[in-house]
Amino acid sequence: MKPDWSDEAARLLPSALRHHLAATGWRDVTTSEAARYWRFAIDTPRGQVSVDVPKSTDFIDYDRRVVELVEVLSLVEQRSARSIVFELSQPEADILSFRFTGAETNDGTISLDDGIRIREERRRLLLSVAHSVIEPLPHHPRLSRVEPLELLAACRELPPKVGSYVSPVLVPVSPEVGDATLEDPFSRRVTKMLASALHITADALNAGEGGRLLQGAELGLSSNFLAALSGLRPPGRGTLEIGFSWAARRKAPALSFRMVSFDHRVFDPLREAARVLRESSPSPGIVVEGYVASFDREAKDPTRPGEVVLITTMEDRPGTPKVHMELSPEAYAQALHAHQTAQRVRVTGTLTREGRRYVLRDPGGFGVVSGAED
Repeated sequence: MKPDWSDEAARLLPSALRHHLAATGWRDVTTSEAARYWRFAIDTPRGQVSVDVPKSTDFIDYDRRVVELVEVLSLVEQRSARSIVFELSQPEADILSFRFTGAETNDGTISLDDGIRIREERRRLLLSVAHSVIEPLPHHPRLSRVEPLELLAACRELPPKVGSYVSPVLVPVSPEVGDATLEDPFSRRVTKMLASALHITADALNAGEGGRLLQGAELGLSSNFLAALSGLRPPGRGTLEIGFSWAARRKAPALSFRMVSFDHRVFDPLREAARVLRESSPSPGIVVEGYVASFDREAKDPTRPGEVVLITTMEDRPGTPKVHMELSPEAYAQALHAHQTAQRVRVTGTLTREGRRYVLRDPGGFGVVSGAED
């Protein structure tokens, strides 16, 4: 009886099979260019294993040869033949599989609200890592850079798969051409950093060393990343597993794992780590908008700077936080007038958390928001 994945395997091209073998450590030991197949070999704990890849789909038994090859790969890689075929059918994409296991998802379904939440947090997870690839920061005030947004627009969501609730995402990765020592394309650098950051996070949480999460900005552990990951909490008391499959036409990263798992008990510590990192990280170049709530200037001297407090709304901080700042005499006068006329104002600076207060250091560009913008 044919395996249920055999028809899809028969549609795989020889080039996809060859690239996959080369990218996963198999050696090309073909002895003759005139041969009608490529021969690959790999050393395993049980000895050397070799396989033949037809150079053309014209073989009368091409289907059988590919099925046998996939079965050998399944044994060597110690994963299901179905997952290998699925990966090879997407040769120009890294695949991220988000699997939610537990009583609430055993039937392969998920509530509408949970589905919406998971999609949004999954998007934020990728977007935060893409920003860290460009500029590693402990906190990204805005996730609005062009290159990460273009990458997200190019990603594709596949239909959920059987096996609890499994939602795969395709991240397009260009095939390898020429010098393999050059820097990877942006999309592969994003998926590689994401895999590494998830592994580091799981390791720190399992070891009870949550403090390590506050010191990994260079590795992609921003407050945005931690917040998005905490938002992927599985329904009920389930588990989140994130798996990685690498594009067959580009060499796979030298990582020792293909999946990272998070138990439901780690998501509260994750959320708290995200909050601490966000509030303890200076945010340079942040734009603050709000209404002037109070003033304070020594001796009411109009030639001296003065302190102003704005009541604001910020997309990455809950509620309506008050932000303290010291303004120049000219800006202080503008703030006083804006308060008297109930006008909204805007100012740029470095936002910090000092004790229980938000403080905007080096404020500049103070001005009134026009009615058309408000």
